[in-house]
Amino acid sequence: MLVVPTDIADAVAVERLTQLAVQRFGQIDVWVEAAAVGIAGPLGSESVDEIRRLVDTNVFGTVLCSRAAMATFQAQGHGTLLLLGSLLSVFPNPLVPLYSMTKFAIRGLALNLQQAVARHPRIQVCLVLPGPVDTPFFERAANHSGRQLRAIPPAYAPERLAAKILACARRPRRQATTGVVSHLALSAHRMAPRVTEALVARWSATFVTKPATAAPGSGSLFEPPSTGAMHGGYRRGRVRSRLGEWLGVAQAGRNRPPPG
Repeated sequence: MLVVPTDIADAVAVERLTQLAVQRFGQIDVWVEAAAVGIAGPLGSESVDEIRRLVDTNVFGTVLCSRAAMATFQAQGHGTLLLLGSLLSVFPNPLVPLYSMTKFAIRGLALNLQQAVARHPRIQVCLVLPGPVDTPFFERAANHSGRQLRAIPPAYAPERLAAKILACARRPRRQATTGVVSHLALSAHRMAPRVTEALVARWSATFVTKPATAAPGSGSLFEPPSTGAMHGGYRRGRVRSRLGEWLGVAQAGRNRPPPG
């Protein structure tokens, strides 16, 4: 294992990460680009510095990492790039317009890269579009909504998303999601896009907060998290929480490579 703390918005740092990974392992088979920060609140409530931080991390950082990954894959002749978008890469949410904008950008990048490598069967670009996941992301997002943020129900265990990413790493596909509700939303969008967008936008904007006030400008995009917690505690009920975690671990187990 190799741990390299990296600011993905720093081109020099991303290049250093790439070089160290190749030196340590000889090649890069899979690159998962999942780093993201968020801003909640109507457009204009955020500071200019917060906008820059959001775009630097979610868009510029994703571009730098994708560029490094694709250059490495082309040099070695194979590799899989997994870009983590969101259902908000497809659907609007008026309470997080800038975050959704960055996820649309990631989807656009993935679609273009998929065409760029269409004639290279050993180089794959996968777009993963999860719904809300039970992580501390919502607690750490810059919050100008006036209410406490939460994962939009039904939030999924992060283990389930990890299992989906592992499945895509082993069997690449153009686009993937996880959870019944996410699959239903994408299917409905293909049949009735305007209606589905309106319904999802209303639902997600309503339930991304809960009826509790939050201090103006709570959350931070500039300070590291105080803990390395993986779960956000937004799934209600011990049974549901344990079941989601067990299901994710079980799915990941089925996607492990065969021994030898």
